Amino acid sequence: MPIRRRNPRKKIILAGVQGLVLGVVGVLLFGFILNLANDKKVEVAKEEDTTPAGAQSQEEKVEVAADGVLSFHVKQYGMFSSKDSAISFMATQPSLERAGIVQVENQFFVWSDLFLNDVPTPQSESLPSFNKTVHVSTSSCENPKVKKLINILQEDNISKNFFESIAKKEDYPDDLMTIVQAISAFSDVSSVMRLHVFTHYAEQNTCVKLSF
Repeated sequence: MPIRRRNPRKKIILAGVQGLVLGVVGVLLFGFILNLANDKKVEVAKEEDTTPAGAQSQEEKVEVAADGVLSFHVKQYGMFSSKDSAISFMATQPSLERAGIVQVENQFFVWSDLFLNDVPTPQSESLPSFNKTVHVSTSSCENPKVKKLINILQEDNISKNFFESIAKKEDYPDDLMTIVQAISAFSDVSSVMRLHVFTHYAEQNTCVKLSF
């Protein structure tokens, strides 16, 4: 009976081929797993980008209060029985050159700023003043542009650039940018800008009601 000789050369070649195939399969498998992990990371990143924490579009933030009542904080320097008296008082106080006059019923108040949160405490101040919380109602306003304008004052960083960046300016009073341009000529501080935009439209629209 003939004896078959084993061919060690063929075994070596076969083992090499098997090793090569296993190596290629391993590399492909590792690459597949790595790509799968990267795809999951990309999906998570996309979800985070589309839902930023605590962020809403400017148009969504406009509708602040369904009942039309908003709250602000002011620094008050005086209360007068006429607007002329308030103007005369401000004329004698250089530090009030950027202040505004707000009428509530038959009284006229001199305010220097309109804040969203508590009024910051200054290091030093020459004139006596006190802080007050003001509630503003637009529920009786029929013009939606007025309501939207008062509501947008609840935004934090009120400035000329802020108003210029509004996408749909037609949703706001027609003279808004003219008023903003005039105010920015002497101040672009958010609390001052907010105060003067507010006082202008509160004076022009008696439907805007203030209470303390």
